[in-house]
Amino acid sequence: MKAKSIRLEVSKDRIISDLRRIGVKEGDHVAVALSLKSIGYVKGGPEAFIDALLEAVGPNGTIMMNTHTRSWIVSDIASDYIFDYRSTSTWTGLVPETFRKRRNSIRSKHPRFSVTVIGKLAKILTEGHDENSSFYMPFSKLAKVDGKYLSIGIGNRLVAIRHEAQHLAGLFDVVPMFLGVKYRDNEGKVKIYIANRPPCTIKFPDLVPVLRKKGVVKTGRIGMAYSILAPAKDLIDVMAEMLRKKPTLNLCANMGCLWCREAERRMNLHGNIENPQCFQKSILMIKTIALINRFRLKKFSFVSFRSRKGKFARRKESRESFLLREILEIPRLLYLMVWEIYH
Repeated sequence: MKAKSIRLEVSKDRIISDLRRIGVKEGDHVAVALSLKSIGYVKGGPEAFIDALLEAVGPNGTIMMNTHTRSWIVSDIASDYIFDYRSTSTWTGLVPETFRKRRNSIRSKHPRFSVTVIGKLAKILTEGHDENSSFYMPFSKLAKVDGKYLSIGIGNRLVAIRHEAQHLAGLFDVVPMFLGVKYRDNEGKVKIYIANRPPCTIKFPDLVPVLRKKGVVKTGRIGMAYSILAPAKDLIDVMAEMLRKKPTLNLCANMGCLWCREAERRMNLHGNIENPQCFQKSILMIKTIALINRFRLKKFSFVSFRSRKGKFARRKESRESFLLREILEIPRLLYLMVWEIYH
C-alpha cells in the first residue's frame, strides 16, 4: 500500500510570517508565480492566500501575477477561440484566475502574456502592455520601480521573468517560430495576433545556483514550498548579461528541441558548447538535424485556421508518440531535400 502524503495545514498568518521571513516587506511591489498545492493545505484556499499576499505588502504595495492565455502555431490557429482581456480565463492556475476575478484587479491587454495586478502601481505596470509591446514588458517596469520577483513551489524555473532576460539578451528573434491567436480589441473588433515563440527555458534552473552565489536570489519556504525571492532588476540584468556573454547557457540537451538546435546552428555556437552531446559533435548529425528542422519550421511560416471542436479536436499526444512521428518523418524529409536539389 502507498503511504498517504501528509499536507501541512497552513493559515493566512503563517503565510504572512513566511513572506516576512523570506524578505517581503510592506510597500513592496512583487511579481508572484506559484503552485498552491506545494504550500500545503491553505486554510481558506486561493482567496486566503491572495489576502495574505496583499496584507504582506500593505496598501502602498503591489502584487502582480501572470494570467497568460493560449496561442497556436500559425498554421493551426483555433478559429473558435477569441482572447478578450476582460473575460478570458487564464491557464496559469487557480490562484491567478481567482486573482484576475477580484474587483480591484487590473489586467493588461496582451493577447498571450497578460498580467493581472492589484495595488498601488497596478495601472503603471499594466499600461501599454498590449499587442504592440514586448511580451514581458511589465517585468522590466517592475525592475524600474525596484520591485521583487517571488516564486513559490515551482522549483528553480523562474517562470516568466526568465523570458524578459532572454529578450534583453537578444535571443527572441533568433529562430522564427511564429504563434498566433484571435483577440478582441478595445472596440470589440476581432483581430489576429502573431508573434515569435519565446525561446527554450529547460536550462534555466541551472542558473539559480550561480545566481545564489552572486547574491542575487534568496531562498526559503512559504509553508512547505521551496521559494525564491530576488530583486527584479538584479535578476533580469544578471541573467541577461550571462546569456549575452554565453548564449550556450540557454541550450538544452534534447536533440529534438527545435529552438535550441536551430539557435546553435544560426548563432554558430557548436564550437563553444561545453561538454557537447554526440549530436552536437558530429558534422553528419548536425547537418541531418538542420535538414529535418528546415522542414519542421515550415509549419510556422503560413497562417491557417482550424476548429477545436468535432473532428478537428486535437488529442493530447504522448512524448513517445511525438518522437516516433518525428522519426518516421525523416525519410520523407530526405526525399524532399533530394527532390529540391535536383529539380
